[in-house]
Amino acid sequence: MKLQDALWKTIRQFGVSVIQEKRLMPFLADYRAFDDCPAVRDVMNAIATGEYREKLCLAACESNEEWLRFAGSLKKSLVIDRNFRQELADYAVDSVSFAFGLVPSVKEPDDYSFDAVQKKAGEQVNRGSQENRNAQRDGNAHGSPADSQKTAPKQSSRRTGWVISGNSWQTASDGAESHRRFYRGKDLTSAFENGLFSAAVADGSFRDIFPGDYIIRKITVPAAANKETGTYKVKFIIADLDSALKPASHGVTAHHAVIVPEAPVFDTYMNLSNTNTGGYAGSCMQRTAMPVFANGLSGAFGAGHLLEFSPDGAEIGASDGQHCLCRLMTLSMVFGQTLPKVYSWSLSWPDVRKDSCLGGVQLAAFRLHQELQGNGLWYWVSDVLSKSSSPFTFVLVNGGVGAVANDASYAGGGVRPFALLL
Repeated sequence: MKLQDALWKTIRQFGVSVIQEKRLMPFLADYRAFDDCPAVRDVMNAIATGEYREKLCLAACESNEEWLRFAGSLKKSLVIDRNFRQELADYAVDSVSFAFGLVPSVKEPDDYSFDAVQKKAGEQVNRGSQENRNAQRDGNAHGSPADSQKTAPKQSSRRTGWVISGNSWQTASDGAESHRRFYRGKDLTSAFENGLFSAAVADGSFRDIFPGDYIIRKITVPAAANKETGTYKVKFIIADLDSALKPASHGVTAHHAVIVPEAPVFDTYMNLSNTNTGGYAGSCMQRTAMPVFANGLSGAFGAGHLLEFSPDGAEIGASDGQHCLCRLMTLSMVFGQTLPKVYSWSLSWPDVRKDSCLGGVQLAAFRLHQELQGNGLWYWVSDVLSKSSSPFTFVLVNGGVGAVANDASYAGGGVRPFALLL
């Protein structure tokens, strides 16, 4: 397994704090992360021990820019102070950045036979002895897990954070930017009911709040579209933190958590007839279903705990839903910028007018835990097809693995709106 993938897997399983623990190197050896480039073992050992490890962990919990600044200084120190080869220092540090989700790919050394330490002028290094020592260390490592024998996945921008459990979340500094890198999954229902949740949101610390955490509420939704009044027990996932603060057009100035039902609450159609005239903003879903869903949210959380926001997009006007308490997600909010295949019967992405709500940025929980995109779930998103005369006019998420174009009057599409919670 490549070093960058072994680091990603280890951090994902054991949390960010593993980067400064002695067990990191045995874990990497178990994944045979140094088979291709044995010399980088010494560089990684230097990174994970001594003077670097605490600074590394602290920098990782700061902003992306702060980490990248630290990464640059770390490379420089490894080369100047420790005399490691530049390309090996780059490879090791970039592999850590990749595992943290901060760089899209890693450039591997051009020649794996290089020794870790740069040779001084006239100095001869016994490469065979070095390789023997590396091989001996590999031989003393624990057996490799079965899945590490498989072909390593292709390098891609995972933009992932770390799964954490217990009290290890305390390694993260306060604030949305730090916490949105972590996925946890803790029940915050009691914290919401006793006010601790709202206090941590209001001061912007988001203390003990992470993507994947959830609040369970009963929501009563009055009759909307073809759905009769019903009461549902819904698990609302914390999908992201302060997402609407970034684009100025949203009109949001308060700290908030983005909440999304774990699964569609009910099914209904987008329009009574098969048309996308007026786009999503003019649809029956936005004009009729969303206002009554908002009333249900207000009853479940309290009106004072929900923020109004203004979606992006030229098609949204003051008269057709500019101020919303809830709205359907977009494809980009679910899948990010690398959109999945559209199973749309000869239609392609140029035929889809992508909605830019929340800046078209993927929600953190969907980035960190792709299963939340919806394994086996079918639900509407707010993107529409460019051709209003097409027999397929709106877009559904197709089981969490792609998207499908469908007619607006299809009554089997799930309703899974997001809202901003105080």
